[in-house]
Amino acid sequence: MEANCFVWDVDPILAHIWGPIAIRYYGLSFLLVFILGWVFLHWQFKRSGRGAQLAADFLYWAMGGIVLGAWFGHRFFYEFDRILTHPLYLIDVRGGLSGLSSHGATIGLCLALILYARRRKVPMGEMFDRISFSAAVGATLVRVGNFFNSEILGRPADVSWAVCFPRVDQPLVARHPSQLYEVAIGLAVLGLLVLVDRLAGREKRPRWLLAGVFFSTYFLQRFFVEFFKAHQTLSTDSALTMGQFLSIPFFALGVGLVIWSLKSGPRTDEAVAEALAAAKKTSKKKKTK
Repeated sequence: MEANCFVWDVDPILAHIWGPIAIRYYGLSFLLVFILGWVFLHWQFKRSGRGAQLAADFLYWAMGGIVLGAWFGHRFFYEFDRILTHPLYLIDVRGGLSGLSSHGATIGLCLALILYARRRKVPMGEMFDRISFSAAVGATLVRVGNFFNSEILGRPADVSWAVCFPRVDQPLVARHPSQLYEVAIGLAVLGLLVLVDRLAGREKRPRWLLAGVFFSTYFLQRFFVEFFKAHQTLSTDSALTMGQFLSIPFFALGVGLVIWSLKSGPRTDEAVAEALAAAKKTSKKKKTK
């Protein structure tokens, strides 16, 4: 009996360059993570009045934190038994960037944010708030890359929108397109961040609010979408997946940040206030002329 599904049989390699060197869809999506992440962070710092150079300088910190965090996170969270038997596997790079953890990437990015904020003397809450848009975009694009790679598969499904991945399953198995579910999650969170930012106003928005909204809403949805994803690491007898266990602390952190920021009340960054004051003075001069 044939599986009732949409067959996704796309070569993950977009173009072969020379020998083992090739352009992959996943690599392009990862590249877009940093390009669009920088664009959103540049926009955020520009509107704050602090200077867009902060975004350009942080790009290298973000790249290091995300890649290292995703790399080591996957090995510690999903392949810890293998590390115990072969410790050098922790630094084995022969497989390229295969095996990356989104939760590990989040931890790596948070550490990079903390170190960079201290080095550049920027309030930590402001750094976390301003990176939230970029984080939502990044979470979306990575799952697009996973879809092209036919990886991070969903569980078998009997739904009209099920997808089959012949590069993984023979015979075909109709599965939940969990990667696309997470793409939708990322876009929804990005839209919510824009809405909260507009409603709160950049002049009165409590610090840590956007960061709290991102952590709480994104990882809450990640928790529920895991019910449609194949188990990773943990036994199928486990009530929760590894992804769900890892999402709980981030969700709790987000809820705590939202509550704390709302209780703290509106707080205007000095740089934002100075930039707005300067803009108003310039506007008044133009009117008088």
